[in-house]
Amino acid sequence: MEGRKQLKKIIIFVMILLISININIITLAVENKKQDSVYLNVSNTEIGNGEEFSFTINLANMDVAAFDIQIYFNNELLEYVSGPENTNVVGSKIITVWYDETGGKNTKQNCELVKYVFKVKEIKSEYIAIQGEFYNAEGIQVQNFTDGIEIIANEETQTEKIEISEESEVISNNSKLKSLRLNHEGMTPVFLPDITEYYFLTENLSGLEVTAIPENTNAIVTISGNSNFKEGLNMIVIEVTSPDKTSKTQYTISVTKTKDLEKANANLETLAIENVMINPEFVNDIYQYNATVSNTVENVNILAISERQNAKVEVVGGKNLQYGNNVVNIQVIAENGYTIKQYKVNVYRRNEEEQKIANEEQQVNIQKLNAILEEQEKKEEEQNSSKNSIIENMKGNVWFDVIYIIFSIIIIVFVIYRIKKEKMDKNKKNQKKSK
Repeated sequence: MEGRKQLKKIIIFVMILLISININIITLAVENKKQDSVYLNVSNTEIGNGEEFSFTINLANMDVAAFDIQIYFNNELLEYVSGPENTNVVGSKIITVWYDETGGKNTKQNCELVKYVFKVKEIKSEYIAIQGEFYNAEGIQVQNFTDGIEIIANEETQTEKIEISEESEVISNNSKLKSLRLNHEGMTPVFLPDITEYYFLTENLSGLEVTAIPENTNAIVTISGNSNFKEGLNMIVIEVTSPDKTSKTQYTISVTKTKDLEKANANLETLAIENVMINPEFVNDIYQYNATVSNTVENVNILAISERQNAKVEVVGGKNLQYGNNVVNIQVIAENGYTIKQYKVNVYRRNEEEQKIANEEQQVNIQKLNAILEEQEKKEEEQNSSKNSIIENMKGNVWFDVIYIIFSIIIIVFVIYRIKKEKMDKNKKNQKKSK
């Protein structure tokens, strides 16, 4: 009886030992990866008129081989001062695009990625929207970043100064506005001096206070139609007359007063040109776009779909394109029949010389892209080779484990056999003694 207990203890001990050893051999060590992140730092958000502030986008625990950052701001209140070299500014939008030309050898990591500097042109609280897409050396998106900065007007730091530049004094035929504001939120699009048509929806307002500041302080500004709103369409007209009275610019705000805001929806849901990119990317409260086509394109197909099914969409233009600028007008008439919005696409058709230059630039870009892809393929081949080597090593380890287990079983069987044999010999001796 004692021999059986001893045998069980030995077997259990040997099996636990074998299981423990094999787990340590087969299990791969996995390190906890630190969380990748993109984060924002802002120098100061409470600022006064004429003051500068900056913000940076930073990387932590992340390798980035390419990124695309887009920033939206009100260029009437804020002035873009500086930023990275690979940055384009289009109206109130900043676009920064970068990629590692070495194909992943010089990625950016754990650093201050980009820095932007702005200056306050006019004291007013404002919001800067930031969007970014970040990619690794394999072209896989590793982070989609969305954030924003709320700028708070610090009235205490405001210094009362009116500075009129010599240039604006000299240009006596300037009839443009510098700023256009309402006392209620909701005017679209964001004001720009060259945009003259704006829109506003209300359910119950009877009037709006309009602040219109001309670029030339000696220009004459007249405002009409901003009171006694009736049900339906109301038109606010802001007329700017230059100091020398040789130039006039008319700005309009189409105000729809209605209890049924859905039937007053004259927004587009989709705006696109077949096989042509538009810039900026379509957003329903941006009303002017640009597109460029080759010298061989004579017509473009416009896809314009309204948000409301029963709204009417009319497209004028896009056929028989001339070299240079061509304007395509898209008019959306809401279900109520009187709320109208105008979208415009400026289609630029290259001439033969411009197309030749564009083709040469495209070839250079293709060569650069091919070089990057080749570098990435080499890197992938090296990685695959390394993986195959690891797999082969693992296969070798598996065979070692199998042989080790078989050998261990043989030892266990041998131990059991020896214990049983000793027990049988002992029993035989006891039987002989008893005889």
